[in-house]
Amino acid sequence: MVAIGGIPVFDALVTDEDTGMLKISLVDDPAVMTDFLAFDRTKVMQMYSVADEEKRLVYGVVMRADFPILRRSPGLGEYYIVYKAGTIRRMAEKYLADGRQNDVNVMHSEDVKGVRMVQWLIKDTARGVNPEGFADIADGSLFAEFHILNDEVWAAVKDGTYKGFSLEGVFEFMPEQDKEAARDMAKEVVEEFANRVKNEILSIINKL
Repeated sequence: MVAIGGIPVFDALVTDEDTGMLKISLVDDPAVMTDFLAFDRTKVMQMYSVADEEKRLVYGVVMRADFPILRRSPGLGEYYIVYKAGTIRRMAEKYLADGRQNDVNVMHSEDVKGVRMVQWLIKDTARGVNPEGFADIADGSLFAEFHILNDEVWAAVKDGTYKGFSLEGVFEFMPEQDKEAARDMAKEVVEEFANRVKNEILSIINKL
C-alpha cells in the first residue's frame, strides 16, 4: 500500500449490485476539497457555478477523477479515498440505470424535491467533452447540471449556503499500489491547497 504524507490511499471500486452511488447532495463543504463562490469570477477554478440564473440551472463537478479525498473512520483512522476514471464511469452508468438521477438531498441529511438533473457527463478532452472553466479537472471526472425548482433550495444556492456537490454511496476499498500515481496525486493536493489559500487571500483583499 502507498501513502501520502503517511496517510494510506485506497481506491474506491464498484464491484457488484450492492455497490455504487446512491444519491447526490448539495453541501457547504464539497468532498472534492475546493469550495465555490457562485458569483465570484476571481476563483481560479470553480467546482460548481450558477449556469443560468433565470432558468435556475446549476452546474458542477460531482466527483473528480484521480483526486485523493481525505476521510476519517473509526476502523481506518485517517485515509485518502480515490475515484479513478473506470470507477466513475461504472458508478455513473449504474446511477442512471437505477433511475436515481433526481435523488437529491441537502447536507447529506434532508431529501428534497424539485431538483432535477438535466445533464450528466464525463470529461473527455480527446472527444471534445471539455466543460469550460474546469481546465484543471482531470479527464474521467463526473459533471452534472440540475434545474432547481425548489424555491428554498434555490435561495440557499444563491446566498452561498451550498457550495458544491457531494455524493453518497457504498464502495469497496482497495489499497492503492501505484507509487507513481500516488506521487502525482500528492502533487495535485498540494497545488489545490495552494490555490485555495491564494483565492482566500484575494477574496479578503477584494473585500478590503
